[in-house]
Amino acid sequence: MLKSLVPVSKGTVLRCIACGNASELLSERAFVCTSCGGLLEVHHDFSGMNSGMVTELKHLFDSRAVQRIGNSRTPQTASGVWRFQELIMPNLQPEHIVTLGEGLVPIVHAGKHLHEWLGGDIDVSLILEGLGPTGSFKDFGGTVMMSVAKAAGVKAVGCASTGDTSAMAAAYATAAGIMCFVLLPKGKVTPVQLMQPAAHGAQVITLPGTFDDCMRVMRELVANYGAYPANSLNPARIEGHQATVFLIAQAMEWSLPDWFAVPVGNGSNSSSIGKGIRLLKDLGFVKTASRILGCQAEAANPLARSWPMVRDVQEGERLEAWRREFRPMTVGETTATAARIGDPVSREKVMREVVSSNGVMTTSTERDLNEAIFVCARDGYLVCPQTGIALAGLRNAIQDGHVLKGERVVVVSTATGLKFSSAFESRTEDVCIEAEDTRTSTVARILELL
Repeated sequence: MLKSLVPVSKGTVLRCIACGNASELLSERAFVCTSCGGLLEVHHDFSGMNSGMVTELKHLFDSRAVQRIGNSRTPQTASGVWRFQELIMPNLQPEHIVTLGEGLVPIVHAGKHLHEWLGGDIDVSLILEGLGPTGSFKDFGGTVMMSVAKAAGVKAVGCASTGDTSAMAAAYATAAGIMCFVLLPKGKVTPVQLMQPAAHGAQVITLPGTFDDCMRVMRELVANYGAYPANSLNPARIEGHQATVFLIAQAMEWSLPDWFAVPVGNGSNSSSIGKGIRLLKDLGFVKTASRILGCQAEAANPLARSWPMVRDVQEGERLEAWRREFRPMTVGETTATAARIGDPVSREKVMREVVSSNGVMTTSTERDLNEAIFVCARDGYLVCPQTGIALAGLRNAIQDGHVLKGERVVVVSTATGLKFSSAFESRTEDVCIEAEDTRTSTVARILELL
């Protein structure tokens, strides 16, 4: 069995997903291909991997899943992301790793109320990624992005955000000793999401526009002023998010579900899940791959609204047709504020992963996504409205015959509902009963115990 980190990768570079042009991971500052302007992704050379190494790595990953307290605790045992370092960032030195104990999140079966609401005889689980250090799935990618930034000697990081990325960037930056600034759309993030980066010491700048406006400014700061991005424009983020797939595969005894249901905002989650699925399948960790169900809210669904025009196109031509049909949109209002994005930065990667996985895109109505989070709460899980998008999208896919009886589905719950308390307030007021006095008998009468 492997006892420690091993050189399973012969090297790591950044590579353009469009033309294949390569650049250095630690020296990259443009974060777009200098040849064609395409998106970059991390590429590890796993050409020396064989079945024996895969078996040994499975044993190693399983051994790290046991929590250790004390001097023996390492990033690989303290983090559910770095548990899989040999697949995520194999050549990064231990002194550069910045971890807050992310990735140690529950994976639970859907409760009775949710299962009934979804309908269909399917096996549904949720990975509750909001139960991490900053309350969202962004921690999975943030630990890797900030570790690479530390290894590269970066002095300051920044991001545009709808709330969750800013919390992650600020928390991991302060842990790394790196300055952080965040750009937020004024009045479009929750009070908790505004408080988090400020509490962690980040420089908070609000702009009078949407997230897309903030992202435009951030991209220009990267291109023209050398800012280092914490957004998914930085491909190191994507590497960490792959841990979602690795954790699920490990929990399922090194197999994968039939579907991952994922809310799509800027696209880092769905694109990284697709990358992780392909990696496990290509290296031989799993026998069969999953399909991706990408879900968007009707107020911000540029990928889902262009999907119906290409879903019936011949398989080999679907990706190029989708690129032609895609149009950015002006977003509307939604309680799922973290997904209120009309021009996703990672859309090319999302398209690639949905198409290559033989997946589906769907749109969730505002009514359904809000209903979904209350149904989930009845089972004891307080999830965010973005999770509601995925749950409502899954119900659509079941009703439309995409997800079939007996299939296994994992829904990615991206944040805690505690960040989005306003989404729950209206019904809280409806169910509260005001007692007329403080007598026990009065309470007993209300409870019908008399």
